Amino acid sequence: MGRSDNKHNDILCAAIREFCEKGMMATTMESIACRANVSKRTLYKHYPCKETLLDSVVTLLLERIEPLQKSHYDPNRPLLEQLRELGNKVLALVCDEDYLRLSRIVIIESMRSEREALRLNEKFSDCERGLHSWFANAAKAGALGNLSPMVGAAMFYGAIKEVAYWDQAISWKPMLGEKEARALINETCECFARAVAASQA
Repeated sequence: MGRSDNKHNDILCAAIREFCEKGMMATTMESIACRANVSKRTLYKHYPCKETLLDSVVTLLLERIEPLQKSHYDPNRPLLEQLRELGNKVLALVCDEDYLRLSRIVIIESMRSEREALRLNEKFSDCERGLHSWFANAAKAGALGNLSPMVGAAMFYGAIKEVAYWDQAISWKPMLGEKEARALINETCECFARAVAASQA
């Protein structure tokens, strides 16, 4: 990694810390430059304004989510086994401290401004479609019974995030312990599998 890349990373890390502590509105380019230990001239060379820094934060968040988008339904493997695998990937993501930190920034900015909410929603729309692809493929293979992929994805992701993400992201509650996390995945996956079986009856 070259000096320019190092400065770029230092600036982005400083911006994330500033946004988390003060919010985007109260954060200044000067405070970011000071925290990153770079000149304002260097900062503006990399990022002309705070909005471009926020876009980079969103990009980091989307990169964290990318592995989930690469999960593919396999018709030759048991449904419950694949659900547990997918659930563990979701849990690993939402329990990642960096992901939580980035999420808080995006949540706050979406609540602050309707314009920002619409702009950020546009960035996340492709990501949402990617997260739903596993359920869409499972539905095409007949593995979800009469359950629609949209409802299935909402039920599955929603159950995990309700317990392991929202309180941690918004109320700063501690992350789940290993035993609690394991129980959450088992119960969510088994409940989902029972719902699928009931829809097929």
